[in-house]
Amino acid sequence: MDKLETITLADDLAANQEEILNKERDFDAEAVYRAIDSLHVLNKPVKEYFDMTQEQYYETESDHKLTLIKLSEKLTDLHDRILTNHVDGFVDKDEINLTYNHEDPYEDSFYNSTVDYHVVAYSLKVISAVQAIAFKGLQGVLSKDAVLSIGLAAHALAENA
Repeated sequence: MDKLETITLADDLAANQEEILNKERDFDAEAVYRAIDSLHVLNKPVKEYFDMTQEQYYETESDHKLTLIKLSEKLTDLHDRILTNHVDGFVDKDEINLTYNHEDPYEDSFYNSTVDYHVVAYSLKVISAVQAIAFKGLQGVLSKDAVLSIGLAAHALAENA
């Protein structure tokens, strides 16, 4: 997926949030997975992580932003998400700073698809803005846990559709 396709996907997700969350329009998790894989941040295609335990991921690739406390459970059972929420810096000086925060789509003991949708749509919006002007710089600063979180959120949205 090229840079323009990622921006278009992020824009489409933002524009169609209500219809998708109301199940009036399908959520295309596969398009999200392709966008994630095109970033070349994770060591494997994102779908290969869904069967991993939290411990396997923690020991091999995590940058330790995710709160992994049930290490024997699958990553898809994880409730923590890392939202990529802001970018600043100077592209011409190779100074790109991303900020993150934790989100929990299960905070009130039931699944809140709006939280996961926000993780996917907003994170891709921020990431695609940087990707358009500083792709190589983005790869060096983007959190693996944040990228995985987009995949986990997309997976949960697809499973709960």
